[in-house]
Amino acid sequence: MEVRMKSVLVTGGGRGLGRGVAERLAASGHRVLLTSRNAEEGERAVHEIRREHASVSVEWALLDLASNASIRSFVRELPSHRHFDVVMHVAGVLQQSPTRRMTVDGIEETLAVNALAPFLLTHELRNRIGSPRGPGRVVCVSSQLHRPGSRGPEVHFDFEDPNLEHGYDPDVAYKNSKLAMLWFAFELARRTPRSRFTVHGMCPGFVPETAAHSVHGMRRLLMRYLLPHLPFATRARDAVVAMEYVAVEPELDHSTAGFWVNRELALASRDARDAELGKRFWRWAEQATGAVWLLPDRPQFAER
Repeated sequence: MEVRMKSVLVTGGGRGLGRGVAERLAASGHRVLLTSRNAEEGERAVHEIRREHASVSVEWALLDLASNASIRSFVRELPSHRHFDVVMHVAGVLQQSPTRRMTVDGIEETLAVNALAPFLLTHELRNRIGSPRGPGRVVCVSSQLHRPGSRGPEVHFDFEDPNLEHGYDPDVAYKNSKLAMLWFAFELARRTPRSRFTVHGMCPGFVPETAAHSVHGMRRLLMRYLLPHLPFATRARDAVVAMEYVAVEPELDHSTAGFWVNRELALASRDARDAELGKRFWRWAEQATGAVWLLPDRPQFAER
C-alpha cells in the first residue's frame, strides 16, 4: 500500500532515536517538525539532516517537556493552519542519579517528561491532529520494561505516591513512566473515534548507543562499547525502521490501541491493558496538568 506524504511532529528530535526517526521520515518525503529542549541540538539536527538529504522538509522548535507552560506555549505559537497527520511522542529521560528530581510543576521528572508531557501535548494538539485527507495518528514510545519481571527492580506505580516520595529509585521511576505511557495511549484510544485519529504504543527495543547519552561513568562506557554487541541489544537503525513503520504504515489506520515490537503486534502487560487503571491514571493526569479532555464532534481543519 502506498504511503502518502504526511506532516509529522517528533518530540525529542534533537538527538538519539528522535533524531534518527526525524531524519528517516524527512528523507522519505514527509514534512517533519522536530522538537528539542536544547537549541544547539535542534539547530544541529536540522542542519545535518538538510546537509545529508537534498530538498527535505524539516524544521525544529524549542520545547521543554518538563514544563507545562512550555508545552502550552509551543502549541500557542504554532501557525493557526498547522496540523499534523502524525504526532510521535519519542522524547524521554532515563535518570541515573539516586536523588529525585522534580519539575517546576511539582512532578517527578521522569514521570512528567515520559508520560504527563505526552498527555498534555496531545490534549493541546487535539484539534490539530488529522486532516481532511484522513485520520491522524498518535504514536507513544514506551518500553518492554513496563512488564512485571523485566530486568531490574519491579515496576510499582502507586497512585497514592506517584512522585515516589517514599523509596525513590530511578529505574522504578522509568518503568512506572513507561507503564503510564501505555495507560495514556490505550485510554486515549478508547476515548477517541478512529475517524479522528488512531493511537499506537510501541517499544523500539533496548538501544545502548542512544541510551548512553543519558548515563555517565562506567555505565556510559558499557552502553557505548559492550552492550551494543550483546544479542538482546537493538541497533539504532533497526529501531528507527520500526518507529517509522508505526508512524506511517497505512495499515495501522485501520486499528488502534496496538502495542508494537519489531513491527509486530505484541501483548502489553495486564496492568497496561487494565481499563480501570487507565481511567485512574487519566483522572490523575488531568489533575496534574489541568487539562480536561473534550473532543469536538466535528473538527474544523484549515487548508494547509
